[in-house]
Amino acid sequence: MEFHSIELIGYAAAAASLYAAHSKTIIPLRIAAIVANGLVIFYALGRGTYPSLLLNAILLPLNAIRLRSMIHLIRDVDAAARSDLSVNWLLDYMRPVHFKAGEVFIRKDDIAKEAYYIIAGEVEIVEIGKTVASGALLGEMGLFTEDGKRTMSVRCRTDVQAATITYD
Repeated sequence: MEFHSIELIGYAAAAASLYAAHSKTIIPLRIAAIVANGLVIFYALGRGTYPSLLLNAILLPLNAIRLRSMIHLIRDVDAAARSDLSVNWLLDYMRPVHFKAGEVFIRKDDIAKEAYYIIAGEVEIVEIGKTVASGALLGEMGLFTEDGKRTMSVRCRTDVQAATITYD
């Protein structure tokens, strides 16, 4: 078996892929994945393995976009931690939702999968009879409960514009 220098690139790509799989945090994982994608592209060009080339040509920009998003998110979290701790910075990562007056959008004992930020309108936390308005973050406690269930119900007193973010 004859050894070719292109094989070194293949071994380096495999090593970068293994490092990515072993990474416990997202930034090193994405960087290693980008390096692995680039190395596989060179290896595939040298070997003529076009399915690998195509796959990694698609994965490379995807990993770069995800890395960029994560870096921006970390920057935003740091900036929010140094500010007044408003959750407005989260709005870029949330999707809008609308509820009608009288609608219950958080039910006690349901499994908590997302949190809500009230943009406009008023809601009532049913069990304690408390009314909250725009600027309130609701539903985040379910993330911290032992069983992941909602601890209270929330009903709209008026039409409500909100934004939601999943725990994922």
